[in-house]
Amino acid sequence: MPRILLHPGFHKTGTSSIQHFLWVNRDRIAETATLYMLRHMKPVTDLCHAFSKSGNPLVLMDMVERLDAVFADHPFDGRDVLISCEALSGHLPGWPSVADYAAAPVIWDFVVGYLRDKLATDDVHITATTRAPDTWLWSAYRHHLQGHRLTDDWETFRAAHAAAADFQAVLTEFDYPVTLLPLEQSKQHPQGAGGALLAAFGFDGLDAYDTVRPGNIGPTQAIADEILSLNRSPLPDADLRAAKEALATQHGVGHWNR
Repeated sequence: MPRILLHPGFHKTGTSSIQHFLWVNRDRIAETATLYMLRHMKPVTDLCHAFSKSGNPLVLMDMVERLDAVFADHPFDGRDVLISCEALSGHLPGWPSVADYAAAPVIWDFVVGYLRDKLATDDVHITATTRAPDTWLWSAYRHHLQGHRLTDDWETFRAAHAAAADFQAVLTEFDYPVTLLPLEQSKQHPQGAGGALLAAFGFDGLDAYDTVRPGNIGPTQAIADEILSLNRSPLPDADLRAAKEALATQHGVGHWNR
């Protein structure tokens, strides 16, 4: 009976480094599991993002059709299914119209129910990566400064979204195990956060896996202040995007630290 191994986020908890590790080691993982990440799940994650903004369950009406399309392109073959994709928790809170992770448990239940049916298995394991509230909020804030025209200062953002950092509150009464893996713990693993995730899912022999260095580096305080000034400027949107991209390139923000 195959296992369903789901890592649906949360955002800003080492997910980029985890997925870099998984992709670099995909051939080893393939001995045990079929790997799916954002590159495979994009048709589904578009709906997840829309649902997290509206909260309207009608948005999810096409979810089965989208999931069918994903797994038609990348079929099940009897191995375990390993999915790592934080977009399955919706948008990162702080995105316009997204206050928290209320959408996450709804989406997880939908995806797990679909996979149980398709794989004819009840062997489900979810590991959600987390982070200490204030460092998570600071990372989310810097991400939003870069990603859209956020004009709130740090203190305003932190006050508005503090509740979203209570990851335990997201967990409802699931009928499958959900494990929380804090970044502060996972980054201590010899193979980093990606190794810690696979260990949580019961993978062994991890010392033979290739390691990766942390990546997707966020801006420093000084650069964040500069981005905030750009966001508050009268620059047209296209010019603003270009200015922020140039700043990120100049300082290596968001680029892999290989």
